[in-house]
Amino acid sequence: MAWSRDLDAAFNPGAIAIVGASASNRPVAQYMAPAGLSFARSLKRFGFPGNIYPIHPTANEVLGLKAYPSLHSVPEHVDLVIVSVPAPDVAAVLEDCIAAGIKNVQVFTAGFRESGEEEGIRLEAEITSIARKGSINLIGPNCVGLCYVPRARLAVWDGLTAEPGPVSFISQSGGHTLQFTHYGQGLGIRFSKVISYGNAAILDSTDFLEYLASDPETEIICLYVEGVKDGPKLTRLVRDISPIKPVIVWKGGTGEFGKRAAASHTGSLAGEEKVWEAFFKQTGAVRANSLEELADLVLSFLYLSPPQGHRVGVILNGGGYSVWAADTCGREGLEVPTLSPETQRRLGEFIPAAGTSIKNPLDAEVLFRDVNRFDKALKLVAADPLIDMLILCIHLDILREAGEEQLKGLAGLLQDFASESTLGKPVAAILDSWGGDTLVREERQRLSTLLPELGIPVYRTLARATRVLPRFAAYHQFVRETKGADKSAEKDMQAPLEPRRAGSAQGRSWS
Repeated sequence: MAWSRDLDAAFNPGAIAIVGASASNRPVAQYMAPAGLSFARSLKRFGFPGNIYPIHPTANEVLGLKAYPSLHSVPEHVDLVIVSVPAPDVAAVLEDCIAAGIKNVQVFTAGFRESGEEEGIRLEAEITSIARKGSINLIGPNCVGLCYVPRARLAVWDGLTAEPGPVSFISQSGGHTLQFTHYGQGLGIRFSKVISYGNAAILDSTDFLEYLASDPETEIICLYVEGVKDGPKLTRLVRDISPIKPVIVWKGGTGEFGKRAAASHTGSLAGEEKVWEAFFKQTGAVRANSLEELADLVLSFLYLSPPQGHRVGVILNGGGYSVWAADTCGREGLEVPTLSPETQRRLGEFIPAAGTSIKNPLDAEVLFRDVNRFDKALKLVAADPLIDMLILCIHLDILREAGEEQLKGLAGLLQDFASESTLGKPVAAILDSWGGDTLVREERQRLSTLLPELGIPVYRTLARATRVLPRFAAYHQFVRETKGADKSAEKDMQAPLEPRRAGSAQGRSWS
């Protein structure tokens, strides 16, 4: 659904009730589930500022919080209800929500349609009917729901930062939300809203897409999906959103075994691969095939400036490595053009011919023993009119062998390049090392944090960089073509936020 006051209250709740918050870690009378206790504990630890109301038929308090026997006995309006009771009891909880005038409910409980059992299918049909009758925004069942909204201090598991960011993640899988938030946080990705929607009895991926399309705190939308109830609606929404906010889609269940797993996970029909290929072509959505690719694509959109094409200049060291790098780029859809004669002539003025190649990839160990030469080479390759983007494969151990000042001088060089360059060409980095030297390890860690802030994302391997950069370039080509054909789409969308840090996605219109 589009933005609504009721649904917005779920993302910014003043009060949360947890049905299934047991006073112990063991189920009580087949009714209370330990997961509810975990949710309450995580909300308290994360500093949720509103009231948390455990709902328990007999307990007086849970985790020091006053417990209530029912939702309609809670003394204030509840903006979000988390349900963690056995599947047969969920219908009664929803009836209680209707009696209390509650509109937002997420059902953690499994054992519904995804089970494939007749009783589970019947129970899901029953709670769906009740939710529709009461106009309840039902998230799930079989999901973690609104699991992480840092600005609202809402988190249903531990170990997450309270620092918000521009990335939102809609996932049919609760496990993927847990993995991606922790993995992404380690790479410096910060989140706006993370949603697990499970079986999608009422609210589906399209409903959350509509909401996030107009959410000013969300600038990049990630989506993990196994099956979709309304394919034409998803296609239409993503096609409209993509020119304004990148939509990165990880489609699960594309192979035969994956389809079977999707059916048992969320009860979804995964769909044919050729249909999804058409979806990506028509909508401009950016495809990810794994959690790691999803994170690498987010890093690209967060930090890289838009390229004008697929032509890449590669600076590295190692003859065999340069051949493999060129093959890898070509296989993934990146062009590796020979540098212009003028660029080669100027490179040849300070790079000796023996044991080097100045055509592209630029393969010269001397550059990694003298940061001043590296600086000159970087600027020349970046200025070459045949190059749209750059990949720097930096071997830190070679710099270290040349001296500590060479190793530590790299950061300042790249900082100056990022601040002074007027070319606007994106630069990606891979930091190679053997890992044995303490100074190298420390500098690698420092550069991994510093370079993204300069607009130079750091990828774990060259192979991972070359997998995502062609898709990043293809997205920008799609945006240019779409905006050239139709300028009206942007007028209806929320304007992006102003920049908050150098090199970030904040404030970009993705054109």
